[in-house]
Amino acid sequence: MSRNGMGHQGSRPSSAPPPQRQSSTPRPLARAIVCLIALLAACRTPGASELDLSDTSRLRIGIGDRLAWQRDGRWSRSIDELDQLDLRVDFLQVWLTRDWDPSWIPTDELERVAKRGVTPIVTHYFFGDFISKEHFQASQAEWYASLERMSDLLRMPYPILVILEPEFNILPPSGETPVIYWPEFSEHLLSAAAMLRERAPNVRVGICVGDFPGTPYLEQVVAPAASGLDFIAFQEMRAATDPRANRGEYVRVGESALEFARYLKRAFARPLLIGYVAVGSHGRWNGIQADALRNIAVHREELRKAGVFGWVYFQLYDDPQHIGYFGAAERTFGLLTSDGNPKPAFEVFRSLTPRH
Repeated sequence: MSRNGMGHQGSRPSSAPPPQRQSSTPRPLARAIVCLIALLAACRTPGASELDLSDTSRLRIGIGDRLAWQRDGRWSRSIDELDQLDLRVDFLQVWLTRDWDPSWIPTDELERVAKRGVTPIVTHYFFGDFISKEHFQASQAEWYASLERMSDLLRMPYPILVILEPEFNILPPSGETPVIYWPEFSEHLLSAAAMLRERAPNVRVGICVGDFPGTPYLEQVVAPAASGLDFIAFQEMRAATDPRANRGEYVRVGESALEFARYLKRAFARPLLIGYVAVGSHGRWNGIQADALRNIAVHREELRKAGVFGWVYFQLYDDPQHIGYFGAAERTFGLLTSDGNPKPAFEVFRSLTPRH
C-alpha cells in the first residue's frame, strides 16, 4: 500500500489562502440528505450488536493496517497474529487504496473479526495525497462506484466503522483547489454516508482530517456534513525524516492529539476517533517511538473527556514495501519489525490494551 501522511507540526506547510467566509448552513440538498441519514440510522438491522460511539468511559484501542499479513512465505490472518502476540484490541483497521481488491475485505473474515468482539475499521483512501476539487470531479463516478463495491462487502449483522478519504485537508497539486474550500464536497460526503448506510445498514460512517500545522479551515466543508456523520477521526504521524522532527514538542503525540480533539469537539460536536497514530522507528527512533505512545497514555483521561472514544496505531508490523511522504521512515511504522521482533513501542502498546 502506497500512502503519504503528515502529522501535526509536519513538514508540508500550509500555503493555501484562507477561504472566504461563508455560512455553514447546509444547502437544501445537503439538508435533505441529513434527514435521509437520520431515517436510515433508525432502520439499522434489529438485533445487531450495538456500538455506542458516545461512550468514552474507556479509551478503546486498535491496530492496523490490514486483515492478513504475508510472513515467512505464507499468509496469516491479523486476528490470529494478535492472538499469538497476546494482544487484545477493540478495533482492527484495513486500508483500501484506489486499486483495492475484494480479497482485502472478505465479508467472512470481517464477520470472524467482529465475532471476536473486535470492530473492523475500513478506511477508504481512494484519492491518496492527490485530492482536490478537480481530481474529485474527474473521478467522481469511479469514487462512488468504489464505495458501492465496498458497501456490498460490509453487509453483516455487526457494526463496522468506515472512514472516508483520510487527510482530505492536505494541500492539493499546484494550481488545483483544496476540497476544504469547495462547499459541494460536504454534499458528496453526506451522499456517500447515506448510500453506505442504505446498502450496509450497520456501518458507522466518519471522515478523517489531518492534524496539520496552521489554522485548519475545516468549517466550510465539515460543519455542513457533521450532523450526518457518526464520528470524526483525525491522525497523528511522526518520523525522523520530517524536517520539523528536531522540535521538542514534535513527538508529544498525546498533547497534540488532545489540543486538536478539543478543537474538533468545540467546532463540530461529534464523537471523535484518533484514526491512526504512526511513528517511524527509522533513524534510531526506537525509544522515541515508544515515548510517543507513552505520551498518549499520559493523556488518556483528558482525551476521553474531550470526546475521544478510541485510537488506532497504524501498523502492527513494519512493511518493507511501504512508500510515502516520510521516505525511509515509512517502512518502520510497525510495532514489530517485518521479521517479528518486538520494538520497545510494542510493550507500551500492549500495556494499554484491554487485558492489561
